Amino acid sequence: MDPAHNNLVDDDKANFEAVETVLDSGNHSAEQYRIQYRILWMNLKEYKRFVWWTLYVMLLVFGWGYDAGLSGVAIAFPEFRKIYGNYYAAGDQWVIPALWQSLWNAASTIGQVFGAYLVGQFADTFGRKLILYAAVFISISSSFALVFAPDLPVLFVSKLLLGVSVGLSTALPPLYVTENSPAALRSSASSLTNIIIVLGFFLSSITGFGASKIAGVWSFKLSFVLTFLIPVIYLCGLPFLPESPVWYLKKNREADARKALKRLFGSEADIDARIKTIREELQQQEGESEIGGQGTWKSIFSRENRSRTLVAVLGLQVQNFSGGYFANTYQTYYFELIGQTNAFGLTAISSALQFGSNFVAVFLSNVVPRRVGLIGGGTLLAVWSVIVGGTSLAPKTNVSANTALLAFMITWSMLYTATVGCYGWAVAQETSSQITRPKTIALTLMCQQLTALLLSSVFPYFINPDQLNFGGKVMFLFVGAEIFILLGLYLAQPETKNLTYREIDIMYADGVSPRKFSKYLVMDGRAVKREQATTNVVGEKVQA
Repeated sequence: MDPAHNNLVDDDKANFEAVETVLDSGNHSAEQYRIQYRILWMNLKEYKRFVWWTLYVMLLVFGWGYDAGLSGVAIAFPEFRKIYGNYYAAGDQWVIPALWQSLWNAASTIGQVFGAYLVGQFADTFGRKLILYAAVFISISSSFALVFAPDLPVLFVSKLLLGVSVGLSTALPPLYVTENSPAALRSSASSLTNIIIVLGFFLSSITGFGASKIAGVWSFKLSFVLTFLIPVIYLCGLPFLPESPVWYLKKNREADARKALKRLFGSEADIDARIKTIREELQQQEGESEIGGQGTWKSIFSRENRSRTLVAVLGLQVQNFSGGYFANTYQTYYFELIGQTNAFGLTAISSALQFGSNFVAVFLSNVVPRRVGLIGGGTLLAVWSVIVGGTSLAPKTNVSANTALLAFMITWSMLYTATVGCYGWAVAQETSSQITRPKTIALTLMCQQLTALLLSSVFPYFINPDQLNFGGKVMFLFVGAEIFILLGLYLAQPETKNLTYREIDIMYADGVSPRKFSKYLVMDGRAVKREQATTNVVGEKVQA
């Protein structure tokens, strides 16, 4: 077993054979889960200071979920459509023109692409903390402009700037947390991204539900006002957040890195061991003298990294092309289109159920393998999408069919957040190497937002009542795209659950097939099959 494997078994050598016997027996019993949860609880207590910092840093990701929910909720407000839209006589309703509806949704997406790019370009130059400050101040200023936008052009620019902030605050917190997290906590920490996003979506739906009871322009402006809330709270704690120790070591500032590690983990932590682990991770692929050249955009497409970059990108693409964009961003509006009289209340219920299912998924993230959560979950969603699309074929006058459609849409959203929503982020964050992680995460988010931009551009034409009016039948289109992405993940995605970054690097360097990572351990700096490792340990014990 690799020495960098934290506290999983190295601190208790006597448990090595017992743990390996349970894990390798193929009998995934309650005993296996009991051991893993005992180990997780032990590490949560040991690293409790880092856990609190993780929760604080990840709080800023809230903006993505709230912004995504806000896009769909705002369009569902009759007063919003009346002020910014045109009257559609045939349907006796106000409708935002499809072009401006596309621009409204695209504004945030374009901004997020640019924000993610800025993180990849400058995170290793100026550090993590400065970019967090930029994200907060841009968010506050753009939120102010959003509330008082007099017309659609100003509304577009405000949403664009808010999107830049969301891009910064979605790429940087996961980078900060995953690059500094001990391996024993990384599975849970990297799975937090989506639960914070879902929390933002949940609160946007609750806000929308409450604001829907208000008459006049403040019915939707109240939702805009609350975009101030998290950035202002976040700003209060930001001066006390230490800069990333990994960034300090990339800049050869070991003294500063030691101070930052004490702030993150406490003065009683083994700082020397943490410094040693980070240096080994940074030096794994090439020599220390070449570290500065490994963090370029070109490096993420090198022979050593391109497979890892592909997996990270596909990990988030499966979210978009499983139908997540439709089921979440347009959920409130779609509930209205299928004749539901309490669309805001249904969205609030749906988002609450999504938050609950995502919370369960994070709790299970140290037990459920990454490939099962992402590939298996994506396959289940594809089947569910066919059911949603098929149910949508029934006429709107069929009350039973519409009730079934509503139930399948809500349960689909729950499955989404518990599978690809949760595990897609984990895979995207932890597959890349320490050196290339800033740019890999940035590229992953940029690719996700570019495909989201494509979807936001065409979606209004598919579901608006004055256009194609496809409704839930659009889910059929997602199934075809999702199959290709799942196939790519099946071939290229490694099982990274509970592996250190050094172990992942070594397995890639030793040419282990990504599909077989779970069958290998790292011993003495090289990848060894689990059965061979177990035999060696037993043999050494017998000889002793």
